[in-house]
Amino acid sequence: MKVKPYLEHLARESYVEEEPAKGQGELLDCSLGINPFGVSPKALEAAHEFNWSNVRCYPDPTYRDLRGVICKFWLGLADLEVGQIQIAPGASAALERLNKIFIEPGSKVLGYSPQFTEYVTEVEACGGKYEAVVLNPAEDFKFYVERLLARIGEEYCLIYIDNPNNPTGQVIDLEEIEKIIQQAKTKDVAVVVDEAYADYIGEENSAVNLMSKYKNLVVVRSFSKGFGLAGLRVGYGVFSSELSRYYQKINLPFSVSSVGCYLAREALLDQEFIYDCRAKVQREKRRLIQGLKGRGYLISETWESCPIFVLGDKDKDIDLREALLGSGILTVKGMDFRNLGNNYVRVNTPARAEEFLSRL
Repeated sequence: MKVKPYLEHLARESYVEEEPAKGQGELLDCSLGINPFGVSPKALEAAHEFNWSNVRCYPDPTYRDLRGVICKFWLGLADLEVGQIQIAPGASAALERLNKIFIEPGSKVLGYSPQFTEYVTEVEACGGKYEAVVLNPAEDFKFYVERLLARIGEEYCLIYIDNPNNPTGQVIDLEEIEKIIQQAKTKDVAVVVDEAYADYIGEENSAVNLMSKYKNLVVVRSFSKGFGLAGLRVGYGVFSSELSRYYQKINLPFSVSSVGCYLAREALLDQEFIYDCRAKVQREKRRLIQGLKGRGYLISETWESCPIFVLGDKDKDIDLREALLGSGILTVKGMDFRNLGNNYVRVNTPARAEEFLSRL
């Protein structure tokens, strides 16, 4: 069979465990990036009002209602047209389809590392090559924009920025994001900003604010994290009109369910829930980090209201994930991210910091 030859030796990297950890029901789960404070009450209430008999029909292929609400959501910050919004089954699917526009065997993508593992693998699954500016553990993995700017060249087809960063949870200032976009534009390179965790940091920090200024920018967002709808798999991309036209060429119809779009729309209208979650995450994350630093752990550069961060042990020979499992805490192992060792894990802040600390 004429399978793409490079797939023969591609080993898919992922931090999603195919087998649950033993005794997972008794563990404090701080692994996958779900909202520790649940789901918008208004979205749950709306679920009872959904006309479930309509599931016999295909979804509206235009996703008109959801796209319209998204445009209204950004009104005042960005003057978006409905045609610039593309709905996808999760932010990761939007990224996957975006790669179809830019990446072919031999294409190069520039990022910084560690980054969202699934995207890195998707680049290589398309036959592309992912290159990265490696963040320094001695600097708490802090991102310095000058180091990335120095690497931007015409040889790249795409620059990938996850903001907030997954796994560290740190945030790149919007001014620095704009510097990256500006320099990439001079090299005829597109920039995709993955904002899957951005609902935790506020819309004023979003690269969507820059959409009217740059045609080489794509912003991808999710309803899985802050809005707590991970099980519904709904995300969207914001494109320039030109790039949106290309996305439509490689997109598949009916990829997001009717109920997913309906509840995503209702969740987006419940900003009170998001504001409340940001405040709660900030409070518990601050307590958790303070307690962990007091116990001698290493903490990455991170943003207080973004729930994820990298936790490290000074002993490079320790398997920190296994050590935490022994204390009844489930995390994501550092080795699931490029340029992190076994003495690191990614933590998703729990609803109560004290529950984590008391298990150590």
